[in-house]
Amino acid sequence: MRLTENERLELWGMKRSFDSADVDRAVGEFAQGISDLLESSDPANVYRASAGIKQVKAMFQRIHNYSHTLGMLAAKAFLESEFPDIPWEKFEFAEDANRNGADLRISIFQIVAELKTIEPCGKSKTGTAPTKFGGLQKKNIEKDLQKLSAPENDGFSKYMFVTSPLAYHCLIRDYRAAFADICFVLLSALPIVSRAVAIEVKPIAL
Repeated sequence: MRLTENERLELWGMKRSFDSADVDRAVGEFAQGISDLLESSDPANVYRASAGIKQVKAMFQRIHNYSHTLGMLAAKAFLESEFPDIPWEKFEFAEDANRNGADLRISIFQIVAELKTIEPCGKSKTGTAPTKFGGLQKKNIEKDLQKLSAPENDGFSKYMFVTSPLAYHCLIRDYRAAFADICFVLLSALPIVSRAVAIEVKPIAL
């Protein structure tokens, strides 16, 4: 896999942050604070539990960012197999997860892509297990799909990458027909791919 220097630096930083993070201590402080509060009702234990959960929350935020970076690098690995002649070591995939615009747009090679690392959280009316995208998830998914299909991306190879098998299932079920020009990809050791269909542009009858 052809990584940029910044991508290597990002991976090194991710590894170092986990090497230095005391996850066990943070979780232990939270759990012990709750246990002590149940036993003694001493309000001091509320603050102990709160301090622990703040540390755990900060770690989860880092994990969210790391998940996006690793997802983008998995997308890069997939695209390298699709387009082996492109000099991938010149294209950066480890950029800010919250930046504006598409997650990836390489105009010179006409490739555009979005990545979602979400797990569907919506539930059916009859079941209890998540079976669809939640309200905000659905809104964001549809926004990204419409962005990929915008006129500015005509002629581009378009990809929607996901890291969750359930998210891939929901994409195929709910959006395959409406967004036939987008290739849906489940990023895994053996990627699962639903290819885009070439859209025929018919001349307007005069």
